[in-house]
Amino acid sequence: MKKIEAVIQDFKVDRVRETLANEKIPRITIFEVKGAGSDQGKLKAYRGAQYIEDSVDVKIEIVVDDDEAERIALLIVNALRTGDLGDGEVTIVPIEQIFRLRVGQHGHRALNWEHDSAPSYQMRNTTGFRSYLKGLKRKFHEAG
Repeated sequence: MKKIEAVIQDFKVDRVRETLANEKIPRITIFEVKGAGSDQGKLKAYRGAQYIEDSVDVKIEIVVDDDEAERIALLIVNALRTGDLGDGEVTIVPIEQIFRLRVGQHGHRALNWEHDSAPSYQMRNTTGFRSYLKGLKRKFHEAG
């Protein structure tokens, strides 16, 4: 088993999700991350003082079989590559063991999600990541 980790810019998440949905990969994990790479952030000014605001990126993680890892990683790379600074980074990491707590499966059997009795959140959710964030902002401002 392998884990594919992709750190990308936040506006490219929908493109990756569409690519993975076309390959029938229903389960991905999405994190909001901050880091210090070649893109250190944006220089901002507030009341005459300058500071660097950290850039927020998104990290996507997918666990797949060994023989599928490189193909799926290349799909992500091809979907994201523009040749510009900040395209992102995709890594493949070996996984020793996986446990699915609800159903009590582990190992390669845990990767077989096709016969799962409850569909994943990603399969039920048709809303894009950006529109989901916009909806949260709207609810926050309406409540205040």
